[in-house]
Amino acid sequence: MTPIILASASPRRKELLLRTGLPIRVQPSTIHEPATTRLSPECFALSLALRKADNVAATVNRGIVIGADTIVVLDGKIFGKPVNAAHARKILSALSNTRHYVYTAIAVIDTATRRRIVDIDKTTVITRKIPPRVIDALALKNHDKAGAYAVQEDGDAIIKHIKGDFYNVVGLPLGKLREILRIFGIVLKTL
Repeated sequence: MTPIILASASPRRKELLLRTGLPIRVQPSTIHEPATTRLSPECFALSLALRKADNVAATVNRGIVIGADTIVVLDGKIFGKPVNAAHARKILSALSNTRHYVYTAIAVIDTATRRRIVDIDKTTVITRKIPPRVIDALALKNHDKAGAYAVQEDGDAIIKHIKGDFYNVVGLPLGKLREILRIFGIVLKTL
């Protein structure tokens, strides 16, 4: 079987892929993720996912490389990973009691043929009013996650409703990835 390489250090992405039955190897990209951009949220996420996949694909002779990037968007403003707990508090306060969007872009590259497919998924998230004590607790543990929250761990405390792919909010839209990988002849089992 063709090796599958995840160009991400995200334990959540790794766990999701392993649960689909794919034998993966993790090789995080070494690109720098800019904190600001003039690109639209969609273009920004697509660009980062492709840069991550390209970065790792350049070091691999044979395999399918999967790059991904997740961002949270509120009123056109992009929230990536916070730089520290104080920044996480500001993000969570801004996202409290809102309707915001989570975008995850996926880039898949076959290193043998150089064929690449890039796509994006968007999920609507409606949050509850998050009490300050919950914001403080989440900020301390989630300062490495886009939007400073982990829906799979914190969802009940902060999420009122999700419209779209739950796994997109986790960081890897499995429905979209399943469609892309099928084009490369790889079948994901359903979770």
